[in-house]
Amino acid sequence: MLGTFIIFSALFISLFTGTFFLLTFLDNLGKMHNPVIKRYPSVTIIIPAHNEEKGIAGTIESALAIEYPKDKLEIIVVENGGSKDRTVEISNQYKKKGVKVFSLKKGGKGYAMNYIIKRAKGDIIITMDADTFAEPDVLYKMMGYFEDPEVMAVAPTIKSKYQKTLIQRIQNVEYLLGGFARKVFEFLDAMYVTPGAFTAYRKTFFDKFGAYDERHITEDLEIALRINSEGYRLANAIDASVYTITPRTFKELFWQRIRWFLGFIDAFIQYRRMLFGFKHGYLSGLVMPAAVISIFFTIFIAFSMIKESLLIAYWFLVDGGTIGIANLKVSVLKNLLNLSPFSFNFSAIEFAGFSIIIMGLLTFYLAKKYSLDKSEYGFGYLVYIFFYIIIFASWWVGAIWYKLFGRVLRFGGVTWNNSVLNKYRYKLFPQN
Repeated sequence: MLGTFIIFSALFISLFTGTFFLLTFLDNLGKMHNPVIKRYPSVTIIIPAHNEEKGIAGTIESALAIEYPKDKLEIIVVENGGSKDRTVEISNQYKKKGVKVFSLKKGGKGYAMNYIIKRAKGDIIITMDADTFAEPDVLYKMMGYFEDPEVMAVAPTIKSKYQKTLIQRIQNVEYLLGGFARKVFEFLDAMYVTPGAFTAYRKTFFDKFGAYDERHITEDLEIALRINSEGYRLANAIDASVYTITPRTFKELFWQRIRWFLGFIDAFIQYRRMLFGFKHGYLSGLVMPAAVISIFFTIFIAFSMIKESLLIAYWFLVDGGTIGIANLKVSVLKNLLNLSPFSFNFSAIEFAGFSIIIMGLLTFYLAKKYSLDKSEYGFGYLVYIFFYIIIFASWWVGAIWYKLFGRVLRFGGVTWNNSVLNKYRYKLFPQN
C-alpha cells in the first residue's frame, strides 16, 4: 500500500510539474529571442586551470575566437595549486595575443576566481572551465540580458563536446534537457543553478555581496542561490552554445556527480529558508520543493525497478524451466499487449507513465530545436529514457551516504569534510 502511494505521488508530481514547465515554455515562445545589446559592457573571461595541459590551448583559442569588441574583452588564465604539468608554459605562449597569465600556489577554483575578480577590469565576469569551448557568437547572445539591471547572471546552454562513449551520449541528453529547464526557470524567475563552464556575472554583485564562497565545492550553485536570496534575477540564453568535455566512464561521472550533489546538499541546507513557502515566488513555492522531493521519489522508484527486474529474471530462469519457455513467451507477450496503447486497458499508473514519456519526447524536441542543437542521439536517448533514473538514483544514494558517513574528500584542490560523521567527531574531539 505504501509503495503504491509513493509511486502514485511521484507520477502525479512528475505529471504536474512536467506539464506546468512545458506549458510555461510554450506560453513564452514569443520571448525566446535574446535581448539586443544596446551598450557593450566590458567582459573579463577567467580560465582557472590545474594540470590542464591537454586542453588548455584549445580553451584559450576558443576564448580568443569569440566575436566581441576586442577593446572590451579581457582573457585571463589563472593556474592554481601548483600544476605539475605544462599548463603555465602553454598558457604563457598566448601572452603575445593579449592573454594574461597568473600562477598561484594555493589550489581551488573559488580561490583562483576571487583572486582575479579583484584585479579584473570587466563589468562582466565569466568563469570558463579549462575544458570548455564556446561558439564565437556566444557573447552576442548573452550580453543583451544585462540591459535589465535586475539580472545578475546569464547562463548559456552547456553541451557535451564529444559523444564517443555511451556515458557521454547520456550526458549530452541530460545537458540538453538541463538547458530547457533553465530557460523555463528563467521565465518563472526560479533559476537556481548557473553552470560553472561559462556563466556570466555582473561584477557589481561580487563587489556588494562578496565573491565566491571558497568553502563550497560547488561554488556556482551557491552563488546562484545567493543571487536569488538577495532578490535579483538570473537569465538563460538557450541558443548560446558552450561545449564541455564530459566524463568518458561511469566511474569518472560518478565522482563528478558526488561532488555536485554534495555541494547541492550543503548549499540547500545553507539556504533552507528558500526551500518552502512563497517568499521567493515559484522558486520556493514550486521549483526547489519539487527538486528536493523528487530525489526521494527517484531513489524509491529506481529500487522498485531493480527489484522488479530481478523478479522477472528469476521468473525466466526458474519458472521458465518449469512451465516451458514457449508458454512463458506467450505469457510475456500477453502482458506486453496489455501495456500497449492500442489495448485501451491502461491502469492509472500505466497511463501516467505513458503520458510522461510522450511529454518527455516533446520536451526533448523543443530543447533540441531552440538550442540549435545538431547532435545525433539515437541509442543514447533510448538508454537515457529507460536507465537514467537508476543512474541518477545511484548518484544520490552515493551523495547521501557520503554526507552522512563520509570522511575527507578532495576535489580539484578543495577539501570536503562536511559529513554528519565528521561534525559529530569534531564535537566529541574538538581540534585546538
